[in-house]
Amino acid sequence: MPITELICPDGIPVLVDECLKSCRMGNERCLTLPTLKMVTEEREWSGLASTTQLLNGTMYEYLRLTKPYAIDPQSRAFMLQGTKHHRELELVAHELGLASEIPMNVDRDIFDLLEWEGKELVLTDYKLWGSFKIAQALGIEEIGKQPDPSGAVYKTGGKWGKAGSSKMVPIWGYNPDRADNWEAELQLNRYRVMLKDMGITVSKIRLQVTARDGGLYIAHNRGVMLNIYKIPVKILPDDEVKAYFQIKEGSLKVAMEEGWNSPCTAQESWDGIRCERFCDVWNYCPKGVLVHQIGSKGGD
Repeated sequence: MPITELICPDGIPVLVDECLKSCRMGNERCLTLPTLKMVTEEREWSGLASTTQLLNGTMYEYLRLTKPYAIDPQSRAFMLQGTKHHRELELVAHELGLASEIPMNVDRDIFDLLEWEGKELVLTDYKLWGSFKIAQALGIEEIGKQPDPSGAVYKTGGKWGKAGSSKMVPIWGYNPDRADNWEAELQLNRYRVMLKDMGITVSKIRLQVTARDGGLYIAHNRGVMLNIYKIPVKILPDDEVKAYFQIKEGSLKVAMEEGWNSPCTAQESWDGIRCERFCDVWNYCPKGVLVHQIGSKGGD
């Protein structure tokens, strides 16, 4: 079911059609009309799930497809930024004669870039992520301390060191055992398998990720020092990839025909973070309601 309401800056929901006709808060809209139109656009359900839908929890997608819900337009800011990011890179790829943004099937799964590097055919997917997710995908962790290269010193003494001594800053390293990039691994491997079924053999898959908060203190404090990262993605066994998506396709099909009452897994709900902050349909889900009840009690 498409988005039915937008949440105004004063917290009051308004029907999408009414919002687009005129602003209930006065002459000046909270965002431009094209922006409000774009944030409410959703792909119509055709009965065939996209890879992104199948990576999400079945409960999450079932509720979004069957229940009316409201969104705060501000929550879609990064979606718009990501769309623009993809579109501009697609235009450059076409200028260079590279295969880019081509639908592979009827449910419009689209790969971002396919190019030759020597004798290897490489599949690249563009992402626009926050530094937290980049650090998670790379397995970045603090491995030690070193004097601040800028020569900064502590102005006051404390447990961190004596006044006048060199300020110590973290040294960051990559720990493959801590890297968590499961969504991208499954997504890109599914695209790879789809291409293989079309007779196109991909040798390597990877992400090119732009940090939304690149260059800011919060990113550096997580060990994300670059604005753009190329992240290799491991090749998963074809049977494993096919089995995962077949199970998820079957679950969503059952959900749409018979209903669904199994909440998203811990992995799918980002250990509850999605339920608490990034789910528009949490109020229809027992797990979402529980997470919000616990959160509201914790804030009392």
